[in-house]
Amino acid sequence: MIFVAYAFLIALIVAVLVTPLARRLSIRTGMMDRPHGRKRHRLATPLLGGLALFVSFGVTIGLGMALWPGLSEGPVADTPLNWESLGYMVLGGGLLMCLTGLLDDVLDLGPVWKLVLHTLAALLVGAYFLVQGAQVRLFLEGSWTLLAAPLTIFWLVLMTNSMNLLDHADGLAAGIAAIASGFLAVSNVLVANYAVAFIAAAITGACLGFLVYNRNPASIFMGDSGSNLLGFMLGLIAVLGVYTPMGGIRELSVLTPLLMLAVPLVDTAMVLLYRWKRGEPLLKGDRNHLAHRLMRIGFSHLAAVNMLYVIGVMMGTLAMLLPTLKPYQAVLVFIHAAAVVGVMSYFIHKAEAVRGGDERA
Repeated sequence: MIFVAYAFLIALIVAVLVTPLARRLSIRTGMMDRPHGRKRHRLATPLLGGLALFVSFGVTIGLGMALWPGLSEGPVADTPLNWESLGYMVLGGGLLMCLTGLLDDVLDLGPVWKLVLHTLAALLVGAYFLVQGAQVRLFLEGSWTLLAAPLTIFWLVLMTNSMNLLDHADGLAAGIAAIASGFLAVSNVLVANYAVAFIAAAITGACLGFLVYNRNPASIFMGDSGSNLLGFMLGLIAVLGVYTPMGGIRELSVLTPLLMLAVPLVDTAMVLLYRWKRGEPLLKGDRNHLAHRLMRIGFSHLAAVNMLYVIGVMMGTLAMLLPTLKPYQAVLVFIHAAAVVGVMSYFIHKAEAVRGGDERA
């Protein structure tokens, strides 16, 4: 358990030290996010924060593999992966996603190309799973196990794009990722799944260290390289995590990461539904995300982000309760969480209507 704390502290310290260097590199290379269109920040802002996130995460995982090779002596979750193979997988997958996002930051790829690259990266990680003899079953039995692989790929692509979409306000994506990965780390520590907890704790520390410079007004942005990395890692951790004690109702664990990652998933669902109702392209960028809409009804930038932090903590706390509940109680908790999100969405929509209607991108 102490090694998980080390992962958090190492990633935190490295991120605090490396992020200013990434900022200088961004300025020297001209990698700046300049205000235009729906991007309404006032000044050109360095865009290589994702590089700092990957370095802090990568250094932590590398040290973990070098200093504590016996971190996970047995298999990880329901797979035969050991700590070494898992470490290489997250480093390789994280680097691939970071480079994919960096390519987008440089070339400003269209949404279709981004989706294709995300899917290819997820397929490569899936191939690594198979080479290692691993298979994510997702509690599917018999012929239904054929759905496990495509569902896993879909989940990884969904989380990558959800975090990418969530990165629309200073400090929002990094803060929500820190909250979600923190809950994922704690839940895996409780069931002695230390390898996955180590990875989640490294993400938490990296995000909090980066957040020192990314809170409003941000002096550096994570860019697509950072949001791709965080989304992909959160999706992977959720797949490999263990959320119920031995003898518990294992199928209920599917609900746990959904609650811990509720904010990016709900934001994605709401903005896609909003675009569909207005007949707009689903992959078109706009300013109708949760934080934008909270700001339009009167919240300050900081207050809107903090409100979503609170929702993330609330949902994570509910998720931690699931292993202690009976099946029908767990389902009721999930219904309660969905109702809270529905009520919040309804009042945001009505408040916008009272203030003069929705703002168009």
